[in-house]
Order: sequence, then structure tokens, then C-alpha cells
Amino acid sequence: MTDKSKNFFTALDIGTSKICAIIAEKTENNKLKIIGFSETESEGVSEGMIQNLIKATAKIKEVVLKASEMANLKIKFVNVGIAGKHIRSFSTHHSIGLQNNENEPIEINQSHVKKLEQRSKMAVIPTNHKIIHSMPQKYTIDEDHESVDPIGEFGKKLEADFHIISANKVDIKIMEESIRRSDIICRNLILEPIASSIALLDENDKEDGICLVDIGGGTTDISIFHDNIIRHTAVIPLGGDIVTQDIKEGLGLPRNHAEALKIKFGKALYVKRPVKEFVKIKGEGQREDKKISLDNLYKIIEARMEEIFDKVHQEILNSGMSEKLSAGIVITGGGSQLLNLKQQVKYITGLDVRKGFPNSYLTKSEIVNLEFPKYSTSVGLLLWEFANENKQPENNFKTASSLPRVNNFGKLVTERIKGFLKDDDLTEFKDESL
Repeated sequence: MTDKSKNFFTALDIGTSKICAIIAEKTENNKLKIIGFSETESEGVSEGMIQNLIKATAKIKEVVLKASEMANLKIKFVNVGIAGKHIRSFSTHHSIGLQNNENEPIEINQSHVKKLEQRSKMAVIPTNHKIIHSMPQKYTIDEDHESVDPIGEFGKKLEADFHIISANKVDIKIMEESIRRSDIICRNLILEPIASSIALLDENDKEDGICLVDIGGGTTDISIFHDNIIRHTAVIPLGGDIVTQDIKEGLGLPRNHAEALKIKFGKALYVKRPVKEFVKIKGEGQREDKKISLDNLYKIIEARMEEIFDKVHQEILNSGMSEKLSAGIVITGGGSQLLNLKQQVKYITGLDVRKGFPNSYLTKSEIVNLEFPKYSTSVGLLLWEFANENKQPENNFKTASSLPRVNNFGKLVTERIKGFLKDDDLTEFKDESL
């Protein structure tokens, strides 16, 4: 069976730490049921970008084949996420004349809006970049009337501001070639923070103002919404893998042990306790066992996570939205699972923080449970086409007036958190073994 039917949706998440393929079928109650899934440890991918075409392609082929066999469905098209430090975003302005031969205002229709969108995609960008998303921020009619939806209104001139996202042509070409060699076709190339927002945020969140932070293996992806418009996007080339690398180097451990320590004992905050806490690492081969201070582990993790969220905070300030985020911050992705991370983020940014879990639109599946933060992007990629089918594409975000930039506010340093942590938030491990 092939995926020609409109009832099937597919996603391919090519990440630094994992690569996974998902196939879903639309149910009668307009939800998605997972019918095929495969996940493997990533190879050939660094900081969200394919670095080794051969290694990455082998892993992509593996997950696509296994998911296809599970679903008894031959995958032809996939929705694919893109991230990495090469991503750029900026604003642009475009206008078109509307008057007829009598120089009278005319009714604005869909073709006029589409013409503006097409012009936005011809914006001047770096020669080595390609536009992957163009999203309207506001419309203006006859230079003085702002409109949420100009279709049906009258005017002689229509203007619009757009949020443009571009990616490096070479990185796009490498990704598309890897997918082509896997005998599939990229149907939609989607910025990962936009994909995650589809899986996690509802209309109230986006209306009130919210910042979504997805901490993946190689990158931390940011998307900011207000008045139901995507206002700012950014990709920070730091994620969970750099934390593991810090632990590996700081404690002199093999990478697999460093990752296991992070997952089992990791905390985003160091709080000095009267009793020293240690964990015993069993030596591999002829190596001796090693005793690791958990205090040292916490200090290493805290330092790196503070750096990452200092950068997140700066992106929030740069967006001009820092005082417009009534719904606060949602953290998701595999890196969001560290203990005390919500407290650290709250006191760095001054905003309310919660964890995000991708559970909307998915029915319970016997195949796999995707309601974990590490699958937020994967589920969002799956929902992208589903949302488009239901007339909610990127360019159908509601538009509104742009908002004034606010002044920077001072950083609240991590040290202030210590006295506010509850004992419930702290888990002690004494002389435990890994």
C-alpha cells in the first residue's frame, strides 16, 4: 500500500541525538492514530545539520523502512524539520497598488493577498540562503488603516509586514539529497520551532503571548507568539549534547556514562547540602571503578544550562516581546527533563515556566507513546500537513498590528534561586551506583 491517500501523514525528524520516522492515519473523529514508528540513535548529524551524508542517509533509510513495514505502507512523501545555526530570520515590508482604471478603490481578494506573499518571497536575503517560511505580521490599507484580514475590504493600496525565515542553500541541498537517497521525497521543509509550536501551543497561548523553547540534542529552538502571530524565531546551536560533553570532559568519563549520569541524576541547579552525595561508576574492561561527586555534576550542568537560557533570555529581549508574554515560557524537548530546570528558567527570565507535552490530536496508540517532550518536534512535523489540510497553514496565522519594542530588564541571576527551592524539588542520592 502507498501513502497516496489524504488520510495518511508522515514525518521525518532528523536530529542530533535521534532520527525518527512516524506514520499516522486520520481517524473518523479527526484525530491522528500512529500506525508506524521507528527511532534510532543519530549519526552524521551535528548541531541540527547533516555533516556526513553517508552516515545520516543510512540511519534515515533504516527508520523509514521500519516505520513503513510496521504500517504496511510505502512512504513516498515526508514532512521534514530543519534547524541549525545557519537559520536566519528578519522582517520585510511589501506593497501593491489596487485601484482600477478610474483610480477608485477596489475590493481586496485572496489574489491580492497572495501577490503580496509572493513578493515577500523575493525579499533580498544572503545569496547563499533560501526562504523557507514567509509569515504576515500585519496588513495596512491606504497607509492608515490596519487590518487583521483585509479580504473583503476596499482600498487603493495594500501593504504588509512579513517575518521571513531563511536557511543555507547547501544545508538544504544536503538534507534533500539524503532524503532522495532514502527513496522518499521532502514534501514540506519546516523550521523545527514552528513544528513544535503546532504540537504544543493552543490558540489561547498564542493569543496571550508565549515563548516556546525546545531543547534538542544539538540546538535550542525558540518561537515567540503574540496576538496569535509568530513574532520571533531563533535557533541557538547549543543543546543537550553539549551538556553531556561537558560532563564527559569535566568528570573524565566515557560519553555513554556521562549521558547516563545526566539522565538519571541531572539537575539544572546546584544547591549545597550538608551531606556529600556520590555515585559509583563501574569501570569498563580493566578500568577501576570511579566515585563521582554529584555536587560536581550539578555544577557542570547548571553552568551550561545557565548559558543556554541567558541566550534564550536575550532572544526574548531582542524580540521586543518580553513584556507581552502573559502565558510565559513553555520548555520542551529531551533537554527539558532536567530537575529544577523550570525554577532556573523562571529566575533567569522572570517569566512563568511550564513543561510542554505533545498530546493534542493524537489518539492512544499501542505502537508507541509520543507524549514525551523529546517528541514535540516529531509530532509537530506530523501535524503540519494535518493542520494545513484543516486550513491552518503558516500563512493563516491571524495577523495584527506590530507591537512596540520594550526596554531590556536586568538579569536575575541563578544564585537567587537557591532560597526559593522547596525540599520536594530536591532528590538525594547517596553512594548510588550507575
